[in-house]
Parts: sequence; structure tokens; C-alpha cells
Amino acid sequence: MLSDEQLFSAYQKLWINRSFSNQDHLSLKEKLTQAIQKDLQDEMTHPRVRKSPEVKYELAVQRIQNSNLIHSEQLALIDLYTKLLKNC
Repeated sequence: MLSDEQLFSAYQKLWINRSFSNQDHLSLKEKLTQAIQKDLQDEMTHPRVRKSPEVKYELAVQRIQNSNLIHSEQLALIDLYTKLLKNC
């Protein structure tokens, strides 16, 4: 099982340009959860062209699987995305 720090680091390797400014009061787990929820809701896209959470999930899983992350990092990120998709 990966630590929150390892999981957060793996996420940052995939999504290099994501910023987490103004979130200093949050734990790494909370920052990561918020970033993934934001991604699944496609909040960084104009409302008229947003994709569904299921489509965003599929795209994220593909990106994770095609990455150079080690297998345990890939599985942990996919697991977290899966858990958070259920809450969308």
C-alpha cells in the first residue's frame, strides 16, 4: 500500500501542470481527492463541452495505464479514481 505522499507524487507525475496553490491547509490525501473529483467533474473545461464523469474516468485510467508509473502506483491511482467515481 502506498503512502499518501507516494500517491500524491504519482498523480503529479501524470498531471504535471496541475497546481495546488491556496490549499496549504489541506492534507495530501485531501488535495489529491479534490483534484481527482475536479477532474472527474471536468471542472477545468467550459460547461458546454464537459464530458461525463464516466468518460473522464476512462480517459484517466487509459492515461494511468499508459504511463511510466510503477504498477503499484498505477493500481493505487486507478483504485482511488474508481472510489471517487462512485461518489460523483
